[in-house]
Amino acid sequence: MQEIENKRNSTRSFLVKDFKIAHRKTPSTVKVYKHYHNAYEILVQNNGTGEFFIKDNNYVMEPKTLFIINEFDIHRTIVKKGLKTYDRFVIQINPKFLNSYFNYIEDDFKPIDIFKENIKCIKLNDNEHKRIKYLSEKIILELTKKEAGYQSIIHAHLLEMFVFINRLIKNKNYDIVTEKGKKEARLQKIISYINNNYKNEITLQQIAEELYISKYYLSHFFKDKTGFTVIEFLNNKRIIEAQKLLNNTDQNITDIAISNGFNSLNHFERTFKNINGITASQYRNMLN
Repeated sequence: MQEIENKRNSTRSFLVKDFKIAHRKTPSTVKVYKHYHNAYEILVQNNGTGEFFIKDNNYVMEPKTLFIINEFDIHRTIVKKGLKTYDRFVIQINPKFLNSYFNYIEDDFKPIDIFKENIKCIKLNDNEHKRIKYLSEKIILELTKKEAGYQSIIHAHLLEMFVFINRLIKNKNYDIVTEKGKKEARLQKIISYINNNYKNEITLQQIAEELYISKYYLSHFFKDKTGFTVIEFLNNKRIIEAQKLLNNTDQNITDIAISNGFNSLNHFERTFKNINGITASQYRNMLN
């Protein structure tokens, strides 16, 4: 089952449909939209400039740029104010659909491969952008009209898009657009520390001391670069890892909470609901 999105429905971190696609064309603001989800995402930037933080790095957002976002990658966009149009296609694909639907193909390529390469940003030339834009528009048209056989045509267009992106990556026919320098290296060190220690009880002061920077600088630097406070990012990391266990194991929720750095089930459930809109118990029930 597919879905065409006409407007943002919610900030839930999970996708129930096979996939959904949106052509978002709005005036730009400086609003920061930060989130993650248990879906793979392809974002095609048609117009508008700004910054795009994905996982542990900041990328330059500019027209004719393709972004590839893995399942559970934390990401946020900041678009420059004053643009008349902020135009992009957003495609989100359910992991179960991506892992199962195309497995009948006898080839050396699977669509999930493009998300395993850890390539987050590709600058497209005119022809590359036109091709991906064309395929996106065809998928939306088929979903809108829903004529006989539309699902087969949609899946064919999706597969063509996946193969095309995979060839861009494999042929190294891309130009990575990313911010570089000491500040990005420092950001990656902070995120690496959080990723390596999220199961433990860690504080802002402790992270600052470990990285030989002041707590004040750490707070402002991290928020400026990612859109998250350090504690927000830490809690999101913990909830992401908890969701993976909820998805893939029968481990009870209390054990999952404690093993991911929460000192009580109540704290875990409160944080989980704040991020996802539902409790961990409700989330697990949805998976069954």
